[in-house]
Amino acid sequence: MQHNIDVYNDYALRYADLVVAREKAGGEREHFTSHLLAAIGDVAGLQVLDAGCGEGYLSRILTRRGASVTGIDIASRLVEIARTKDPEGQITYQVVDLCKPLPEYQDHFDLVASFFVLNDVYDYQGFLATLASVTRPGGRLVFFMNSPYSYVMRGHLTDYFDTGKAFSYRGLAEAGVKVHYYHHTLEEYLDASLAAELQLQHLIDVPTPEGTFKRSSITLHPIGYHFPYFMILSFLKS
Repeated sequence: MQHNIDVYNDYALRYADLVVAREKAGGEREHFTSHLLAAIGDVAGLQVLDAGCGEGYLSRILTRRGASVTGIDIASRLVEIARTKDPEGQITYQVVDLCKPLPEYQDHFDLVASFFVLNDVYDYQGFLATLASVTRPGGRLVFFMNSPYSYVMRGHLTDYFDTGKAFSYRGLAEAGVKVHYYHHTLEEYLDASLAAELQLQHLIDVPTPEGTFKRSSITLHPIGYHFPYFMILSFLKS
């Protein structure tokens, strides 16, 4: 199967419009963003990598909070949009495949943050290895992601252990952004992180109240039951 690793380029403008809607709906106070920011903590004075920055949503927030931010994404059209939203040039944006080595940033960043990206990456092992290599010893890496278990609960998967396949993000597809994710088990993600010599600090199950996820006729849990569809993984580089 051919993997289109920069598929967001095909839907850059529409995706950027969805992010604008998120910003207008709350920005830093938006439900998932606020959980990520709480896990990240104080960033003032830190060198921060926004890994998979897209059109710069998280980069702008972290810059306002006092970080020196580098935003990197493989989708050049999204990076172009990000630059237009940073007219003063406070943020360094680059178009780079983060699944490949990045020696110019070896041991450079105090913090790597990534918002809704890890599930989208086909070569997640290379991605995690690169991000570990650009983090300084003692630095942290924080990933906000769809819980791998949630794909079963959403009715997308019948076999949790059948991994590596691409699936459509149904909610985004309905909004005109026909991108995909790759299903991997939590065990696979953690094994890849340990192989990159990262130490797990926190695994946070993010509360997912009714209305913050896309429910359909095949969703397995009934209305009124609560399941964490999203999680945060926080690592330390020793």
